[in-house]
Amino acid sequence: MLALTRLENGAGVALLDDVEITIRAQNADEAAFRELYFRHARYIAGVAYRLMGNDAEIDDVVQETFVDAADGIGSLKEPRALRAWLVAIAVRRVRKLLGRRRRRRIFGFQIAEVAARASDPNDRRRVDELYDALDQIPTDLRLPWTLHRIEQMSLPETAAACGVSLATIKRRIAEAEERVQRRIGPTEKVQP
Repeated sequence: MLALTRLENGAGVALLDDVEITIRAQNADEAAFRELYFRHARYIAGVAYRLMGNDAEIDDVVQETFVDAADGIGSLKEPRALRAWLVAIAVRRVRKLLGRRRRRRIFGFQIAEVAARASDPNDRRRVDELYDALDQIPTDLRLPWTLHRIEQMSLPETAAACGVSLATIKRRIAEAEERVQRRIGPTEKVQP
């Protein structure tokens, strides 16, 4: 099902799908780019939240993702791949942010915890355990595991978002899974 929207053009109002809007955005149509933002910002925020484990810096990640996208949309070769392209940009932003977090932790700074998002305290406890476990593994393992296990992206999509080969992504996900299971046990029921 194609997402359609009304977008003002010189001849009036037209219904456009993501591909058409992406092409217009690539041709410096600011209204089209704004529409892409409104269509995809919430999804990118959700991906960033699940990758990072909290929402303290999600607004920054989303904003920086779309600033990067605005700067680089002309280089997007396949407009149908817009969402995957945006996820790849967000993954790069999250990778940088997690690296900074890790360095802060090394230097003894504490990152503030966000309020619980789950209504059942037991569910929140499991989610907290999961993110505590994810905080203990390297970013190069955490990101693909989260994209594949929580975002349910396919292995090829995960590899593309992380910018590595399919074989590498499989190894990283398997290693992350092993480390997470050692810390908290099976993760089938943990869904942030």
